[in-house]
Amino acid sequence: MSYIITDGNLIYSAADTVSAAWSEARDTLASAQVQLIGDYADSDACHGSWMRESVLSCMAASHALVADVNDMGGAIAWREVDGVAVTVSELESA
Repeated sequence: MSYIITDGNLIYSAADTVSAAWSEARDTLASAQVQLIGDYADSDACHGSWMRESVLSCMAASHALVADVNDMGGAIAWREVDGVAVTVSELESA
């Protein structure tokens, strides 16, 4: 099983383990100069772009979705079926 980190819209990382997915997502956001902050952090004290870490979640993902993310990035169409993130083509062929 593979895993993604998402805000419910964009996919920030895809990896073979939960910890690797979180690590990659943090690296991706840091590379984009987006600061992850906690729920009770003062966003007024943040400089530049920021995101509350609690908006991100980890989900199980199909291998096809992970391949698409690796090929095209995380701004792609996907759906959740029974707690697993899948490609739209997987959903349509089911």
